[in-house]
Amino acid sequence: MRRLGFTLVELLVSLVIFAIILAAIFTAFVAMWKSQGVSIGLPASQQGAEAIVYKLGNAFRAATNCLATDTGCVVGTPVQNATSTGCTIYTRNSSGTLVQTTYGMSGTNFQMTSGGTTTVLSANANVTLTYYTSSTYNSTALTAYTPTSSTAANLIGVLINVNVSQGGGNNWDETFVRLRNGP
Repeated sequence: MRRLGFTLVELLVSLVIFAIILAAIFTAFVAMWKSQGVSIGLPASQQGAEAIVYKLGNAFRAATNCLATDTGCVVGTPVQNATSTGCTIYTRNSSGTLVQTTYGMSGTNFQMTSGGTTTVLSANANVTLTYYTSSTYNSTALTAYTPTSSTAANLIGVLINVNVSQGGGNNWDETFVRLRNGP
């Protein structure tokens, strides 16, 4: 006599095959999801890195020396409180008043503080600044150093290195800036 239906062994074998096929589909789905996340995150992290390099580079280019008539700064210096992760840069507004803007890391945020207002320029960032001096401004032989209040007037250039991680993407950008008011 002929039986209708499946045996327990046949059901178990079909369940194992189905589970393997389902696991392969799930693995492919997860891989596509991660790929999409990275492709969305890469532009965000790239823009974050470029924004910091652009903003900080322009600030160093616009840096101006502190004059004897200014208060709260070291005369003859465009930059103070220089560390590997931030500094204070002096510029002048349209009325000629000295403006102090501090750039630096706060946790994983790179931020700018000016006039008592703090703005986060990029979250999940890592910024490294390397300061350079030389015996003459036009020299190509630059020496890395950490400016102090007595040596900040010798600052010629700054290497800005930025790494930003956003949305699953990780990008870095780097530029070297010569100060226009350097020695």
